[in-house]
Amino acid sequence: MKRTALFLLLAALIGLFLSPGPAWASRSFEELLDIYTRKSEIRHEAEALRSELLGMAWDSEDLDLLGSIMDPSLTSEQRAANGLKLIDELFPGGDPARWESISGFWIPRMIPKPLAAFDAVFFTAIALLEMEREDAPWIARDILEDLRRSSRATLLALRTAPKEYLWIVEALEEGTKMPPVGGWPEAVIRGKLPFARQVSFAVSETHAIMREMQFLNAAGQPAPNGPYAWDRDRGRIYRVICSNNRYIRILGRD
Repeated sequence: MKRTALFLLLAALIGLFLSPGPAWASRSFEELLDIYTRKSEIRHEAEALRSELLGMAWDSEDLDLLGSIMDPSLTSEQRAANGLKLIDELFPGGDPARWESISGFWIPRMIPKPLAAFDAVFFTAIALLEMEREDAPWIARDILEDLRRSSRATLLALRTAPKEYLWIVEALEEGTKMPPVGGWPEAVIRGKLPFARQVSFAVSETHAIMREMQFLNAAGQPAPNGPYAWDRDRGRIYRVICSNNRYIRILGRD
């Protein structure tokens, strides 16, 4: 009876909410039911793993944690542990859905925290997906789904995404066998990780617009205009200055 109820629930979910890809659509209902049942079982294992990883995290400053999650010399477990801690530190309540509440720079290096928060989610997901554990991809799935709950974050980081996003989505679908409701956003790929960089040199507002850079406000948050410009294609962040300052414009050229 319980299995029948799960079967009917799964059928309703697929019919009403999901926009499945070819791999999902080709599976039988029995296969999908097994996946859904396994998802319920593995949740407890994933929560235990998350607690285990947080216990392994370094007792370090946020900037050190940020650097560590990009360090290929560290194990995937250590990078995942440090990344989960960084997510807890950067996002209010440790919830990626609250990305829009993050503001500020790390001084004096002038690295914007809102962009670093995106890096924390992406690099942590990558580390989790590189771990050889069945439960790890579900943690990665959760943090990406939480980020997707912020419409602004989805627009900036998932619908326009770094090239690593394609691998992350492929690995998530392979590791969990179950796409989220509505599927993962289809992305326009621009640039690569990391997003967060130290502010360097300067460009004019006109130059930034011509290069389709993303302006950042004084709190480091993406905005229609502001004193900083994020060139996501080239992986740089500039100060924005008055267009009639020819000397500064030259400094900002490739």
